[in-house]
Amino acid sequence: MLTWRTEGKERWQETDPDATEQVAERESELWVWAWRTPQAWAWAQPSESWRLHTIAMWVRTYVLCESSDATAADKGSLHRFADQIGLTPAGLKENGWAIAKDEVAAKAAERAEPRPEGDDDELAARRRAIGGTA
Repeated sequence: MLTWRTEGKERWQETDPDATEQVAERESELWVWAWRTPQAWAWAQPSESWRLHTIAMWVRTYVLCESSDATAADKGSLHRFADQIGLTPAGLKENGWAIAKDEVAAKAAERAEPRPEGDDDELAARRRAIGGTA
């Protein structure tokens, strides 16, 4: 990341290693978050590989817009990128995408919950079904 330095009437940009590291860490966090969204399934399809650059530009622009260096144009670009990759309701519609409720995860969570003691009715029914005793 570059920062402006001024000395007298001269002004130039220098690399700021600490700021560069902070920006890279934030971009990495946001990249991971983005790839955990439901839209990531669509992005991962071979037919959608062309979107990778746009996703990266959204991440970079998002981080820029979190800073005080962001301009109105940057914020407008962020919104356009989000639309293009389906991260807004308008973008979902534009891409012809819909996010379905994850019913499989809900069922898996139900099954993973421990049963209270004494909830042996189902277990007894299973034993009877396979010829065991209840």
